[in-house]
Amino acid sequence: MSEIPVSPATKQAGDTHANGTNAMRQAEVDAAMVSVPSVRSRGPFYALTFRNFRLFFYGQLVSVVGTWMQQVAQNWVVWDLTRDPRWLGIVSAANAIPYVMFSVWGGHIADRYSKRTILIWMQTVQMLLAFALALLASGIWIKLQAWHIVVLSAHLGLCSAFNVPAQQAFVIELIERRDALSNAIALSSLRFNIARVIGPLMAGVVLQKLGATWCFTLNGLSFIAVIISLLMMNVPHVEPTTHDLHVFEGFAYILRTRKVLRVIMLIGAGSLFTWSVSTIFPMLSDHFHKRQAGFTMIMIFNGLGAAVGASLLAGAGDRLSRRLQVYGGAILFCLSLGVMSFASEFWQILVMLIIGGFAMIVFGMAAQTLVQEEVPDELRGRVMAVYSLVFQGLFPVGGLEIGFLANRFHVLPAIRINAVICLAVTIAIFLWSISARRRAELAIARTAG
Repeated sequence: MSEIPVSPATKQAGDTHANGTNAMRQAEVDAAMVSVPSVRSRGPFYALTFRNFRLFFYGQLVSVVGTWMQQVAQNWVVWDLTRDPRWLGIVSAANAIPYVMFSVWGGHIADRYSKRTILIWMQTVQMLLAFALALLASGIWIKLQAWHIVVLSAHLGLCSAFNVPAQQAFVIELIERRDALSNAIALSSLRFNIARVIGPLMAGVVLQKLGATWCFTLNGLSFIAVIISLLMMNVPHVEPTTHDLHVFEGFAYILRTRKVLRVIMLIGAGSLFTWSVSTIFPMLSDHFHKRQAGFTMIMIFNGLGAAVGASLLAGAGDRLSRRLQVYGGAILFCLSLGVMSFASEFWQILVMLIIGGFAMIVFGMAAQTLVQEEVPDELRGRVMAVYSLVFQGLFPVGGLEIGFLANRFHVLPAIRINAVICLAVTIAIFLWSISARRRAELAIARTAG
């Protein structure tokens, strides 16, 4: 498998910033990353021309629909059992703790062993966890309580610590040309957001007609599709890596590559303060007296906006500045939530959720694409482990934070506080980016002179 082209200046800039020469090289790299456009894809569905990616796309689509069904039903069950937004945060935090503890090791394993094998095992375990939740929800064994969901969420977080880095690093192995990478990431996000529309819609119907037990059961069954797709792929056999791999090399790479560091910091802020707003969507629905139907509508409209954003980037993402996508998407995401926090009617919430979903996915996809394009193959699993640690590890922490804020100040003020904090952090990182670009331009001008 060929390596992403990396210029000598980029490799040198990754070593140290101890002297002026290396600082100048880092500045040149920052300027180049900003100004050079990505290789244009060959159409909005280019990556689907590769058999392995096509199998993974459709298998994951079925599985993620099931995952969204479980997520919607689980949040509603926790809220229905407790009527306490803090429990919604506690469930999210329980998922985060094992993820934070083990995701770096998950990236280490992904760089060392077959990613497909890791995914098959992790998908199988997650399937069994979904069936266990269905059994508890049925009441056949014992009566379901909130702490049962907390325990199962913790186990799911442990699985995700090994599944997510392997899955993100696996994308590059599913395509046969590197110029399909950004399109593959865009289509993966589109798949996720199609499922984000279909899953809650199905969950709303199943919840009202059959109950949460069937949502959890259908999620368990949906894992069969992705396991079969993984088994059908023709991927090269991977021998376990025998040479030493430094577990924390992903952190070191990010710290010495300032452009990637800024993007991951931005992802962390978004995960902590804006993505986590979805944790209190059940409370938001109750605020407008809409119950299950309103909660389902919230999830669907947010997913519709995200699907539109993913479709746009799949077809035209390579024609737009990556910098504009990252920072513009992040700022619009914060602003949409801020405006939503002043809503007095439910339809206003839905409109702003469409805009927020669009901005969220543009921001998130552009950030992941940028990191994937920059990281060398030998570090991909460990760097993406850090990326997913920041993104998915901070999300439940943010859920816990906004859950307590909502309990103290109520739902709309809690959203407003988080939106303002994230907007301030985003602007600060954006100004840092502008400053770095100007220093790079000055360094290049001095070199040319």
